[in-house]
Amino acid sequence: MSFLEHLDELRRSLGRAVVVAVVLIAVAWAFSDRLLDALIAYLLPGGERALALTPGEAFSARMQVALWTGGLVAIPYLFLEAWWFVAPGLKKTERHFAIPWMVASAALLYSGVVFALRLLLPAMVSMLRSFATPQMEARVSVTSLLDFTVKLAAGCGLLFQMPLVICLAAWFGMVSPRLLARGWRHAIFFIALGSAVVTPGDGPSMLILAAPLIVLYFISVFMAWVLWRVRGRRSDEPTVWG
Repeated sequence: MSFLEHLDELRRSLGRAVVVAVVLIAVAWAFSDRLLDALIAYLLPGGERALALTPGEAFSARMQVALWTGGLVAIPYLFLEAWWFVAPGLKKTERHFAIPWMVASAALLYSGVVFALRLLLPAMVSMLRSFATPQMEARVSVTSLLDFTVKLAAGCGLLFQMPLVICLAAWFGMVSPRLLARGWRHAIFFIALGSAVVTPGDGPSMLILAAPLIVLYFISVFMAWVLWRVRGRRSDEPTVWG
């Protein structure tokens, strides 16, 4: 296939991906009012309502819900389009290698989002609002609530990709299980740093996010050791990182 043919195929793949994403966003828009109400009721129990402080805030909030929901649902199809584009140029062994990694990436992304929505987000909203003094009325605007939700969900989805990144690095010989095990203190430091970036930086919320990531790190070390053995390497074999 020539370069121009590759560009044409890429254009068609991007076109199909955009069409599917737009359709899913349109469907999500039809349910955006119920999705938004459900999120507000979930995060603000007791019948409390979020505030729409500007005339266009309600519309922008529903649009944001539709965009993020439709985009999240579209991710498997986007992965599928990427696979259809690159698969013809891969060897048989490379195709067998790529499929599990794509599935694992999507699964880890959704796991991070679910973790944020089900555990981290309600605890953080409740805890942060508890710092209000008697002279404060802890009210929440719908935009600030959505921004906080999106930041946490997206951040957790990205941070949960850590096992995949570590295993890929081990598979390609960039790091060894011995190096990963020896550097666990550095790993915990960077996990805490990433948790501080994603969360507001307070101790309890950082701990809620950092704890499963630390567990995932040590699981990743074990998986890296398995992959290292599959590749026939020794655990003390030199890598590009030393």
